[in-house]
Amino acid sequence: MKIYGLTGGIASGKSTALRVFQELGVEILDTDQLARDVIAPGTEGAVALEEAIGADYFVDGALDRKALRDALYTDAELKQTVESVIHPRVAQAVSEWRETETDAPYRILCSPLLLETSNHASLDAVIVLDVPTDIQVTRAARRDDQSVEQIQAIIAAQMNRKDRLAHADFILDNAGTESELTARIHALHRTLLNDD
Repeated sequence: MKIYGLTGGIASGKSTALRVFQELGVEILDTDQLARDVIAPGTEGAVALEEAIGADYFVDGALDRKALRDALYTDAELKQTVESVIHPRVAQAVSEWRETETDAPYRILCSPLLLETSNHASLDAVIVLDVPTDIQVTRAARRDDQSVEQIQAIIAAQMNRKDRLAHADFILDNAGTESELTARIHALHRTLLNDD
């Protein structure tokens, strides 16, 4: 069973791409969603996170994601603490997923930090969603209700576009419309079905 990594910077279209792959019968796993799930209210992860970073970032037992996200960009120690709680739990869930049986033709593991964490090394190939930086900024600012400066700071903290593309086995250009991306994913799907 082949597992392909899917990655891209902020607002590169990862969620849209995953939906299209899923519609094609591919089994997907989104580590962004996993990271939310492992610290969902009432979970052991949420308790561990609150113990690690304090109750200031929690409201009625639920994590105040915006407050934490804003703090993470300026506090490296806090970022390290949060990651020490979330990353091992996500890694465990990914490991369990990889061991399960599936009838899908192949699997896709989506992670914005796929290359930064070297998780791509154990996968069959890397698919990069590529978007010019100016389009990323426009899309992310519109989607996330954040300032251009905040989006630019996020992009600056991520792997740069050139380095990301250097790791790509397959590139999905998402500078255009959603229908254009869908067509490119359908073409890539046909290629991956024959990828021996």
